[in-house]
Amino acid sequence: MGETKGAQKRAKLNVDENLKLSSPSRDLLESLAVTCAKIPSPDNTFQYAFALAKSNNPNELNYAVQILDGLVKEEYEYQLDCMYGAALAQYSLQRYDDARVR
Repeated sequence: MGETKGAQKRAKLNVDENLKLSSPSRDLLESLAVTCAKIPSPDNTFQYAFALAKSNNPNELNYAVQILDGLVKEEYEYQLDCMYGAALAQYSLQRYDDARVR
C-alpha cells in the first residue's frame, strides 16, 4: 500500500511541475485579452480563458473557470475543451474534487 501511495505522490508532483512549466507569459495573456476585446467571438474568448487556466495566479484561474463555464452554458462548439481547461484551473487551485467532476 505504501508503494502505491508513493507512486501517487510522485505522479502528482510530476503533474504539478508540468503545469508550472506551461504557465503563459504576461505578454501572451495581454495579447489574447486585447484580441478578445477588439474582436469578440467565442473562439477568441476560449483562447484567452484557456491560457488563463494555465496561469499561476489564483484570481486568473478563478476567472478562467467562470469564462469556460459560461462558454459551456452558451453551448460553445468545443465544450469538452472548455471542461478540460476548467478542470486544469480547478486542479491548480487545489480543488481536486471539482477538477474530477469536470
